[in-house]
This record gives sequence, C-alpha cells and structure tokens, in this order.
Amino acid sequence: MDINCSVTTLEAQTQINSTIFHLVKMVSMCVSCTLNTVLSVPLLLAIMRPPSLLRHTRFLLLTHLLLCDNLQQLLWTIKAVLLRSREDIPVIQCLIFCTAIQACSLVDLFLSTALAVDRFVAVKWPLRYEFLMCPQRKRATVAATWTLSAVLSSVALCIGLSTIQVNFPLSRCRPLILSPCLSGTSALVLYCTVGSAVVVPLCFLTTLGCFCLLCWDMHAGLLCTERACVTLTLQVAQTILFSVPVVMDSYLIPGYLHSDALDLATTITYNLGVSLIPLVYGYRSRELQQRIRQAAHRNKVGDQS
Repeated sequence: MDINCSVTTLEAQTQINSTIFHLVKMVSMCVSCTLNTVLSVPLLLAIMRPPSLLRHTRFLLLTHLLLCDNLQQLLWTIKAVLLRSREDIPVIQCLIFCTAIQACSLVDLFLSTALAVDRFVAVKWPLRYEFLMCPQRKRATVAATWTLSAVLSSVALCIGLSTIQVNFPLSRCRPLILSPCLSGTSALVLYCTVGSAVVVPLCFLTTLGCFCLLCWDMHAGLLCTERACVTLTLQVAQTILFSVPVVMDSYLIPGYLHSDALDLATTITYNLGVSLIPLVYGYRSRELQQRIRQAAHRNKVGDQS
C-alpha cells in the first residue's frame, strides 16, 4: 500500500464540482441507457419471434451482445444515480461496480470480435460456413466468452480487495481513481496491465484483420456495393468509439493523465459506440428488417380490426 494513499490525495484528482459532475454523468447515462433499450428491444423481439433466428451464429452473438450492452448500461446508470444521490461511494462498492462493468466490456469486446470473424467466414467461405460454424462451436464460443470475462474480472477483483486496504468513501468511482494507493509493481497493476496489453490488442487486431481482408475483396470487386461499404464503415466507427474508453480505463495509460473532463468524454464516446451496435449489426440486416416490418404490419392490422 502506498503511504501517500489518503482522502486528500484522491480528492486532488477531482477538477469539477462533484454535484455538477455527477448530474452530468447521471443524465448522460440515463439518456444512453434509454436510447440503447429502445434500439435493442425491437431487435431482440424480432430475433426471438418464432421461428427463432438464434440458430444462426450472427443472431445468437448479436442477442448476447445486446443483452450485455443493456446490462452494462444499467449498471453504469445505477452507479451514476447512487453517486448523484450520495456524492460518494465506499471503496468496496466502487471496486465491485468497476469489476462488473469491466466484465461486460470484455464480453462486448469478445463478442464484437466473434461477430467480425463470423462475417468474414460467411463472406470468404459461404459453402463451408455451416460446417465451420456448427452448433457446438457456437455454444462453446458464447459460453467461453462469458466464462473468460467473468474469470478475468473476478481475479482482478480478488487481487484488488486484498491489495487495497482502505475503507473511506470516494467522490469518484472509475477504474484508476485508486492509482495513488498502488505502487507500480502492485499485483493489481501488473495483472491489469498485462491483461490489457494482451487481450485488447489481440481482439482489435483480429477485428482489423477481418476488416482489411474484406476491404481487399471489395477492392477486387467481390463486395463492391454501396451497402457493403456503409456497413463496414459503420463497423469501423463503432469499433473506434468502443475502443477508446476501454484503453483509457486500462493501466496502459498513466493515472495522472486522467481527469473529470476526460472521464465524461470517454463515457460519452463509449455510449456512442454502444448505440451504434444495433445499427451496425441489427437494423442493417435484411432478415431483421423484414421481421420488424411484418410485426409492425400485424400490429397495424390488429389496431384497425
């Protein structure tokens, strides 16, 4: 434990009035959570409506991605509301909230990578797609995604609870707020740094590789359509917006670079990335567009009758 760890040291990391900061954070999260729910619910209903589309890999992954996003947004909103009402939060509660949110971020990251790989396989090897993406592999991919994310985050939480021996309330709750309480060789810092340096670049390089290979096919004329260009462009924008906060909340970035303004900026950026997920992977799907139109038509006919 760092000898400089104290309430005064941690309070020095705050630059914006706490009341204003928590109000802005709460409003932005409530808006984002509501928007994401409104965008996600029609897709989830369309996917699960009989005959279910969950037998298709991309829709199974999309369903779990949407559910994870909404769970993460709900956790973030609850944390923002608690901080707005109390203006502080105990260290242990902060660590638990951060761990749960980071676990959802890992699930999002793994599922987004899996969706990129699934799209690449479907385009490159359409005749072998059903063999390569068999039901056993689909279930194993989803189970491994949630399990690996939970294990990695739980290990970080256990190390954090055993390393950080302080029990005073925090006016801010973000992953790096307790950096002054940790030395550079702390087990938590080393574990999170190595994990971030391995997992995050690996997922992003995989997604980028799939994107570049599909762009090469577009250049060769195999996929040179306006629809494909728009879909891939949206996917790149979503990946960039999603990646910035994940990297900023890791120990790859020195703690002294973080601030209240940067915290708000990364939160808004991340929310934009999350809100693009239904647009990139859901509403541009012809199958889901058709199902949503059919459901709207049935509702209209039912109202008229």
